Amino acid sequence: MFNAEPQEQWDANEAAEFERHVATRHRRTTKAAMWAGGALLSDIFCMGPFLYGHSLHRYWDVIGKYLLILAMGLLLWFVYKASLVWASWQAARETRREYGDPK
Repeated sequence: MFNAEPQEQWDANEAAEFERHVATRHRRTTKAAMWAGGALLSDIFCMGPFLYGHSLHRYWDVIGKYLLILAMGLLLWFVYKASLVWASWQAARETRREYGDPK
């Protein structure tokens, strides 16, 4: 950290195992974030017919408000999952920086 020399070196097998683990974890967190984003977008698109000027606006109080509350919860879920993607990437980057390139 802070441009310090690596304290330990790892060999090619450890580096390959680490990269495999990081790829799996990052793929899993990215997929979860994409699901959360897709759920949020689909909920937002479902709200469209209940907005002012559309045919189902008269049902805004019955259905539309619940879709809005659901969208707020899905937004929090998406932000959480997107932050996990960033944290996964950041942790892998710092580990690579700490241990250096395998020799």
